[in-house]
Amino acid sequence: MFGEIKRMKNKLLTLFILVAIFALTTGCSIDLAKSLSLGEVQPKQFKETVRIEVHNGLIFLPVTIQGEAFNFLFDSGAPFSISKKLQNEFGFKIITKGNIVDSDHNRKSVSWAQVDAIRVGEVDFLEQTAFIGDFDQNPLLKCLNIDGIVGSNFMRHCIWTIDQKEMKLVLSNAIDQQIIEESTQIPFTTDFQYNIFLDINIGEATVRHILMDYGSNGSIALSEEIFSVLKDRKIVNKTILEKGNKQSGIIGKPVELNREITFVDSVGLGELTIDDVMSRTGETVSIGNKLMSRFKVTIDWKSKNLYFKKNETTSVSKEFAGFNLGYDIDRGIYVQRVIESSDAYKKGIRSNMKVLKLDDLDFENDHDFCDYAKHKANDQIYLQVVDATGQKKEFNFKKTKF
Repeated sequence: MFGEIKRMKNKLLTLFILVAIFALTTGCSIDLAKSLSLGEVQPKQFKETVRIEVHNGLIFLPVTIQGEAFNFLFDSGAPFSISKKLQNEFGFKIITKGNIVDSDHNRKSVSWAQVDAIRVGEVDFLEQTAFIGDFDQNPLLKCLNIDGIVGSNFMRHCIWTIDQKEMKLVLSNAIDQQIIEESTQIPFTTDFQYNIFLDINIGEATVRHILMDYGSNGSIALSEEIFSVLKDRKIVNKTILEKGNKQSGIIGKPVELNREITFVDSVGLGELTIDDVMSRTGETVSIGNKLMSRFKVTIDWKSKNLYFKKNETTSVSKEFAGFNLGYDIDRGIYVQRVIESSDAYKKGIRSNMKVLKLDDLDFENDHDFCDYAKHKANDQIYLQVVDATGQKKEFNFKKTKF
C-alpha cells in the first residue's frame, strides 16, 4: 500500500494559494522527453546568491531575458514555463505541441518553446525547453502576476540551496562540504520531466515516491487510498471535511470537491522529525512549501541527494477561516467551498453564494478577487452574501480551530 506510486501522472504546474492549481501532461512524445533533457549553463564554475521573496507561502525570484527583468515562481514540481506574454514578446522557437489534462480533468492543446537564454543572477541557462502557459485562465494564477516558472528541468543544471529563513537561493556547480556535514541526507529519484521524488515517514508508516513540490504552499497531499490506510492504522484520527467545488486546474473550469483534512502528529525526513503537519486528500501525492520552509534545503542533482537542515521551530496554526472564495466571469466572486465543521458552516455559509463583502473588502465597488487572494482573515470574520433565493444576508463568525 505504501510502495511506489506507479501510476502518478506527470505534473506541469502545482500551486496552492487557496486551492491547488496544476496540470498533467498526456501523450508526451519521445521528442518532448529529449527536449527536456537539453540545455546547459555558463559559466561552468560558479556560486551565485539570489535574493528571493516569499508570498502566500510560495517562492519568487527575479530572472532576466535579453536584459529585461521578470518575476518567476520557483517550483520543483513543474517543468520550466513561460507566459504567453513572454512568448509574444520574444517569439521563441516552438519545438513541439501536445495536450494537457489538468487536475480537474479538463483538456487543452499546448505548445513548448526553446528559450535561447535566461539569466539567474550572473548564471546563464541556455537552450531551455519551456511550456507556454496561459496564467490568466485561472483567477488565482492571474493574481500571482508571474511571468513564468523556474521548473525542474531548468533546475537540474546546477545545485540549489533554498534558505527561506535568510530569503535567498544559492546556485552553484559544486556542493559545499559544510552542507554535507551539517545536514541530513536523503536520496531522490526523478522522472523524464526531472520531478523530484523521495520517501517520507508519517507516524510509523512509510510513504514512498512522494513528489517534492515547491510550487505548492500546502504541507502534505495524499491520495484517498493512502489516507484511508493511515486512518485504518490509527495514524490519522480526527479529520474535517471540506465540500463544494474547486477551480484548481490551470484551465480554470470549476469541478466538484469533497476532501478530508487532518494534522498528523509526526512526519519524518530521514533522521529529522517534525510535529503537527497538515495533510489532506488530493490529486497528487506530494509535500509542499509549508513543510519545506521548515528546513534549509539543498538539491544536489549530481549525486541525486537532498540535504535538510532544520530551521528554528515555529508555531503551527491550526485555525481555518472555514471557507474559500472563487471567481467566475458571470457570477463574480462566490463561496467556492466550506468546511462542514467550521463556524462559517454552522452560521449558514454555503457553497455558490454570491459574495458582496468580506471584512473591509467591498467587491461591488473598490475591490476585486486579487484583493481577496491577498487578504488575511482576522479571528472574527464578516461576510455579506446573496443566497440562493436572491436575498442579501450578513454573517459574523469566527475562525475554526482544528
